Amino acid sequence: MKNSYQFEFVNSLTGNIIAYLTLSKELDKEQRDQRLESKKAELAVTNKINIALIYWQDHEFALA
Repeated sequence: MKNSYQFEFVNSLTGNIIAYLTLSKELDKEQRDQRLESKKAELAVTNKINIALIYWQDHEFALA
C-alpha cells in the first residue's frame, strides 16, 4: 500500500467511520480531491445524512 493513500470518511455527528477509500499516489491533488468529494456525496445520499456532516481524513494520520 506504499503507492496509495487510505482515507476514512467519518460522520461528524456520531464520530463513526462510515467508509474507507484507497486512492493511488499517482493522482494529482485535484484528481484526489474530486474523488474524495464524489465519495462524500455518494455516502451522504446512501446514508441519508447531510453532506456537511461527513468529513474525510488520512487513515494513517488518524492512527497517529
